[in-house]
Amino acid sequence: MYLRLLGQQWKQVVRSKYFSQGWGIKILVGFFIIYFSLSFIFLGFALPEIIREIRPGAQSVTAVFSEYLLQYLLLDLAIRFFAQDLNVLSIRHYLLQPLKKSTVIHYLLGSSVFNFFNLFPLFFIVPFAFRGVAPELGAAGTIFWLLAMLGLVKLNHFLTIYLKRVIALKQSVFFVFAAVVAFLFVGHALEWFDLNTWSYALFAPAGEAWYILVPAVLASLAYAVNFRFLVKQSYIDQWTKHSREAASREFSFLESRGVVGTMISNELKLILRNKRTKNILFITALFSFYGLIFYGQPEYVDSIMIFIFVGIFMTGIFMINYGQFMVGWESAYFDGILTRAYPMEAFFRAKFWLLVSSAVITYLISMGYIYFGMKALYINTACFLYNVGVNSFVLLYASTYQKKRIDLTRGSAFNYQGTSAVQFLIILPLMVLPILIWASFNAFGKPYWGLIALGGAGLLSLIFHKQWFKAIIENFNEKKYRNAKGFREG
Repeated sequence: MYLRLLGQQWKQVVRSKYFSQGWGIKILVGFFIIYFSLSFIFLGFALPEIIREIRPGAQSVTAVFSEYLLQYLLLDLAIRFFAQDLNVLSIRHYLLQPLKKSTVIHYLLGSSVFNFFNLFPLFFIVPFAFRGVAPELGAAGTIFWLLAMLGLVKLNHFLTIYLKRVIALKQSVFFVFAAVVAFLFVGHALEWFDLNTWSYALFAPAGEAWYILVPAVLASLAYAVNFRFLVKQSYIDQWTKHSREAASREFSFLESRGVVGTMISNELKLILRNKRTKNILFITALFSFYGLIFYGQPEYVDSIMIFIFVGIFMTGIFMINYGQFMVGWESAYFDGILTRAYPMEAFFRAKFWLLVSSAVITYLISMGYIYFGMKALYINTACFLYNVGVNSFVLLYASTYQKKRIDLTRGSAFNYQGTSAVQFLIILPLMVLPILIWASFNAFGKPYWGLIALGGAGLLSLIFHKQWFKAIIENFNEKKYRNAKGFREG
């Protein structure tokens, strides 16, 4: 039975549109896989020397590794959450078949283990074990250590897929998860507590025989929790219930605001009902903490240019991620859009106000960085104005070139659907131009005048919003039938 399920899963993969996409995308994905694989292997071989350079007085590189392992596992869990896709086998298709649910679910969980996110950590753990652990713990200790690390990798794997499945039903769980991870990193950065001490206490005994039971038991518990959850959700009426809940979301306060309000409401429903667009919301929440990597660090304290880059990202992360595919998100029913009676100006104004509203929210969140000084307020305000006044219109204009269909049910991990040369070219006005504006004033010793110019560019662009909308609509009308043809072809 398991072989038959494996065969059907393989057919589902090779027959999918994603698998049959152009060779250019396949080569790009392959390049990234090879690049990261080699990078991890090199890191594993070089890690003992890196540790000795960072901690020259350390007696054991394995002990130092144990001090940072907790932070790595937390970061790995966060990255997996956004990048690791769930298994492609759909339980729903088998619910009406004469198969045991337990068989299907065990196969689903067991086959999910074989993915690149479980393989990548081994690329640096195994070389490090031979070059760093083996000289200190011996052959037996190294084997026990490797088995413990393998158990921790599997623990993170099953925790990730459980979180992703639960959050698909209860979005509030994500914010709890994000808050816990952020609190741990922020608390460590602000020296409220020391994660290194906790990590050493948890993982220092990893080379002992008894310790392999700890990650093995935890991974088994995570597997059991996943199994129990999937058994409870493996009923047709459960799927129907969730579908009804998704369809019943209403935004009456927007729909009463006329055509533009109704369109914004429809856009929000699209975001909340589909996997790929919901992932953008999660990424937006995560990037709220992006500034913590730079703020408070002495090496960046005098570098306004770095903080402009950070500010553009933090105040416009949703705008950038969502806006570049603004027309492509609706590729599945684009023909219907072309036959509607509403004017195209209302169509793009609704999208503009959605982008602006997202920038306002992310800007308000970024106000928390005032903790690190008023400079953060000045920089983030200038970046916010530039995002609203310039980047929003640039993204809308660029979206009119979108002619590749997007499958909203797929996750965003290694998903290049809808991506074209346009997505690379718009990096120039989005990220490079604001830095050049600031740098032109900074060259004359006026860095804060550069921030005023950056914010002023956004305000000046808003004054000419009618001209922007006119250019966007004209370009859309010129290319809409070509776009429609591309969306139909997939």
